[in-house]
Amino acid sequence: MLVHIPDHFSSKFAFDFSKLPTSHTDRTSSKLAICSLLCGFGLLCLGIFELLSFIKNHGDETQSFVSLEFFAIIVILIALFIIAHGLHSLIRYKKFYFDGKNFKITYRPVLGMKHSVVEPLSNYIGIRFRVLYKQVGLIGKNKYIIDLYHKDHSKIIPLYISTKNKNIRIIWENYAKLFKLPALSIGDRGLVQRDFKDINKTLKELSSIGKLPLIASGEMPNPNNIAINNTNNNIRISQIFAHWDIFSSTFIFIALSVMFLLIIGATYLTLIGNSIPVKYWILGIAILFILSIFTAKLFSKSVIDIEKTELSVKDTLFGTITSTYSARLDEIENIELTYNPNLDKYSIAIIHKRGVIMFKNKLNVDSLIWIRDFLIRKIIE
Repeated sequence: MLVHIPDHFSSKFAFDFSKLPTSHTDRTSSKLAICSLLCGFGLLCLGIFELLSFIKNHGDETQSFVSLEFFAIIVILIALFIIAHGLHSLIRYKKFYFDGKNFKITYRPVLGMKHSVVEPLSNYIGIRFRVLYKQVGLIGKNKYIIDLYHKDHSKIIPLYISTKNKNIRIIWENYAKLFKLPALSIGDRGLVQRDFKDINKTLKELSSIGKLPLIASGEMPNPNNIAINNTNNNIRISQIFAHWDIFSSTFIFIALSVMFLLIIGATYLTLIGNSIPVKYWILGIAILFILSIFTAKLFSKSVIDIEKTELSVKDTLFGTITSTYSARLDEIENIELTYNPNLDKYSIAIIHKRGVIMFKNKLNVDSLIWIRDFLIRKIIE
């Protein structure tokens, strides 16, 4: 019996219901899995070659605790992990079959037998949209997910998954109209529901018909970690200091520790007279360079600019703007807090007619709630 069903595996997925019956399989990209296996086997061969060369050339010599060939063992361990991950990705999958009334869901775990369940469409309560931050090693990106929501998480059906924020709001609307189910999102207030007939209405339109989501009165002062600057009727919202999540704090600690060990190790070996091969100098410099870049990015901040007709989210690094995402105020349909279980944190999603803008931040949830309510009030003024 399958005990745990992971989240959706795909990064590119689109369920087509134009012809029934229909089926689709949710699995990690086979190209990515095969590349992982090839990379893993390549690293494994490199590590074994380095280790055998070390044993052949230095087997009879007494070595210090700090051995240059310790690198070979690390490479072998990394290679085994990559190979295991590639095999894991190839084996597991979830397959969905729909005949117009019922879904048949088949799970194939890495270990154990396949397991299938049948669930009627009438038991699903809405079309959920969420943005999940996908972390692959040191590289992270947003994963935009639309799924057919069920209270039993093992029965949730993926409808559309992409790492590209292109027409995502329109696709969400089309699926909601297809199944005639409410549009759902998960925020700080739990499951937020909007009738599929209202999904394309802006915040101003919802306010005019009395369907605006609940917001605060606006009488609470802004939190002490948020700065509000009003210049020539242009409002800028910025964070004063960062609220570090677990991943960021852990990464900075590990990165600084690795940098320290590399520098101390190279200095120690040089002082005791050991000659460090060029390949290890190149590797060490490459590691330091990569860690420095990603550590610097963790100190980036985002600001929100509200102008007369437009709202912009600008990413900055040490005060320099690196990217800008904008939407017209009269095109914004919703502003919600989205929860990311991978990082155990909330983010602000600004949903407009052409897509979604994510406010990348390092703020606590209370500060984000205040910003969301402040933005909604300004938009409907």
